[in-house]
Amino acid sequence: MMIVTTQTTFQEKAIPLSFSHSVPDPSSPAAGTAVNEAAEDADISGLLGMLASVKDPRSPRGKQYALEFVLGVCVVAMLAGAKNYREISRQAADIPQPLLKKIGAKWNWFRLRYQWPGMSAIWGVLTRIDAAGLDQITGAWLSAQARKDAKGEWAIALDGKVMRGAWTDENDKVTMFSAMLHDEAVTIAQVRVPDGTNEITQADTLLDAMNIPEGESVLVTIDAAHTQRETAENIGARPGWDYLMTVKGNRPGLQREVFGKVLPLLRESPHHVVEEHSRGRIKMWSCWITDADGIDFPHASQAAFIRRETFEVSGDRISRENALIITSRKAGKMTAAEANRDARRHWGIENRSHYVRDTVYREDHGQAWAGEGPQVLASLRNLAIGLFRMKSADSIKETTEAVARDRMRALQFMTT
Repeated sequence: MMIVTTQTTFQEKAIPLSFSHSVPDPSSPAAGTAVNEAAEDADISGLLGMLASVKDPRSPRGKQYALEFVLGVCVVAMLAGAKNYREISRQAADIPQPLLKKIGAKWNWFRLRYQWPGMSAIWGVLTRIDAAGLDQITGAWLSAQARKDAKGEWAIALDGKVMRGAWTDENDKVTMFSAMLHDEAVTIAQVRVPDGTNEITQADTLLDAMNIPEGESVLVTIDAAHTQRETAENIGARPGWDYLMTVKGNRPGLQREVFGKVLPLLRESPHHVVEEHSRGRIKMWSCWITDADGIDFPHASQAAFIRRETFEVSGDRISRENALIITSRKAGKMTAAEANRDARRHWGIENRSHYVRDTVYREDHGQAWAGEGPQVLASLRNLAIGLFRMKSADSIKETTEAVARDRMRALQFMTT
């Protein structure tokens, strides 16, 4: 018997084939077809069109990947829980071929597969694009998508967030100031606080960045740090806009005035009480509200006092804290129940946005500092969280883990 042997050439060995990028042979012919059909049917044109509107800072010469494709890859990576440039590039290397094709990858005839950007290409884009422009474009798009079927007023929480691991050229930490819809928990605007200043100076800039149709009813909730006359003037001067602000010791004169106004009410029963049973404890929020006559603050119409208490099931009190509230909304439009509700909902920006960015995406530990990178990464995180929220995915960490196990799952969140 003659045995014929073959020799594999060096050139044949030198052509790598990523396991994850080659669609493995399915157990049945219909399995592979189903994957491709799912990718073909998913309509992500709205998201890709939005990303295509971002200005490309790169020179046309030598540009290997379209900007919207690189950003699309980054969105998929963020949906899979990527925390930094390196993890984005690793997630990009594992995106299945049908999904690469869907988000606009080019076909490589030499390697017979769709190409994906490496870390240097991703880093080069994310550190150079206009971060403020990206925030404006993604925020406006999320605003339109989150509110397209909604009726009634806009309820928006404003708050700042320090990115503790990202340092500026001024040897200071990068700080972002953002606006989040109460109910949808979607960030619709974000601005970076300039080096050497603070969030207070950017309140007007953030208000202007919101993409809200003229004449619609808006309630802006603000914590004590931003309870400033200039901010109150700006909000109150806009038709249909009102504020609800917390008053603390950083405004001692206003604090005395508001407390003096509500103090007589505390001898009476609360005007509204909310009780919540959670994890073996009882939480209670009691609210008293009155007019703001005599309080020297722009557009002030009502003042409120909210007492937050936590009890054991046995009835023993664990904690108690009080909050003073000032609002421009008149009595006919805001009751004690609504003031109580909106003051509680304001802290959703901490629990449903900032907490997620820190626990899922480890934002406080991120070491990005070069160029526009810190703000761009924050913007992409907001976009990914917004995509999750609009599909009613409340457990963000578990959802990112599910997408990381099968990146084709990202399509269901990218469709609009």
